[in-house]
Amino acid sequence: MQRSTDTLAEQAIELASRVTELAPAGYSASLAELVAGMTDADLLDGAARIGVLSNLVDAVAARYAGEIAARSARDSAEPLARRLGEKSAPALIAASSNIPISRAAAWCGVGQRLAARTALTGERLPEPHTLVADALDSGRLCLDGVRTIVDALSHIAGFTTPDDVASAERFLVEQSALVPVASLRPLARALVDHYDTDGVEPREEALRRNRFLKVWQKDGLLHGRFAADPESGGFLLAALDARTAPGREVRFVDEDEAPAEEAMEDDRTTEQRRLDALVSMARDSLKHDDGDMSGTAVTLLVGMTLEQLKTGVGAAQIFGIDEPISAATARRLACDAKIIPYVLGGDSVPLDFGKARRLYSGTQRLALAVESGGCGWLTCAEPPGRCQAAHIDAWWADDGPTDLRNGILLCPYHHRRFDQDGWSLKVEDGVPYFIPPPWIDPTGTPRRAKRRATLPTAGPSGTS
Repeated sequence: MQRSTDTLAEQAIELASRVTELAPAGYSASLAELVAGMTDADLLDGAARIGVLSNLVDAVAARYAGEIAARSARDSAEPLARRLGEKSAPALIAASSNIPISRAAAWCGVGQRLAARTALTGERLPEPHTLVADALDSGRLCLDGVRTIVDALSHIAGFTTPDDVASAERFLVEQSALVPVASLRPLARALVDHYDTDGVEPREEALRRNRFLKVWQKDGLLHGRFAADPESGGFLLAALDARTAPGREVRFVDEDEAPAEEAMEDDRTTEQRRLDALVSMARDSLKHDDGDMSGTAVTLLVGMTLEQLKTGVGAAQIFGIDEPISAATARRLACDAKIIPYVLGGDSVPLDFGKARRLYSGTQRLALAVESGGCGWLTCAEPPGRCQAAHIDAWWADDGPTDLRNGILLCPYHHRRFDQDGWSLKVEDGVPYFIPPPWIDPTGTPRRAKRRATLPTAGPSGTS
């Protein structure tokens, strides 16, 4: 495809015909059937051609849109868009092309910025960014890449010489052929910062002013949306990665232990793991918050009736959250020392904020950590600091004692699975075994938990 002999539109038509050549002669099946029958090589080849075709179409559209925008300028004798009843060039293009106005505006923006200029004397000047224009017109650069490069060049033009701007354009166009467009943005930003050394702090401050976090409740879920400045985002990503990165999930399994099976594997999506990690960070924050609220240490309050506390049947309410939770979930939350179940009478008056014996002491938690090294679920790598001390025999229903032989560490996610999925747990010769519910395994075959150290025969120390 030579620019000297073919127009941009002809190049796009030629490439489109080459894409259709991937179909065998006389093939009359649907497009979906055609694609499904392709080899991996044909799929990748077709995708590459379509990418170039899409860029060429955008190049043609940008040239058309740029000229329409020029003829619709306010200083024109008869602005084209207004003459045809539209308020702007993008609106005219969107109406005539049946595309979203945002795409029409993108075409106009690129077309105008790459269009040849006219001097005050009427003389036609060369295009401002010939290398960028050539990369777009040949299908090597997409609209986003054009905007990224031209924005950077326009910025640094005020801080350096034309020769430096030309060198920067050459560098960015060369890089655009080597890296994805998403990786082109940091390169362009680095060039801007190189020439505009005083612009980093104002930009950083502008980003900091635009940070936000919004939360709302809908359909039983707490929804959220946020934008973080680079500094805040760095802390968030580091903390989330510390709890979700696969490389941190290192486990040591004895040679005589059978490999983990599907029923005990972690089936959460990446998004669910990130949310659980964020909740884990919030839990840690509450554990270390020594502030006061109405004379009580800041904590999470969960309300339920005494009958719900004993049976685990019914609904409970987290203070500040509209959607109720199950009483079973509330009882599980009560295993955390910073989460207080306040029991309500018939008239919703608080009667009791929990019993001391429901909580494991710090010393007991350390002993449980030594035994299991963290979450007792065999496939989980969460460390002790992110786990809850759970009772094997529930303190709320079975009057289970708060001692080491009746305790195990579980991370919040597996604690929830243990309770809600109907698992039980038994200890044989100092080794805990998870007993699956019938719907997972009708035979109830025990699944071994992490190996425990041998406990002394003497009873545990005092309770919290």
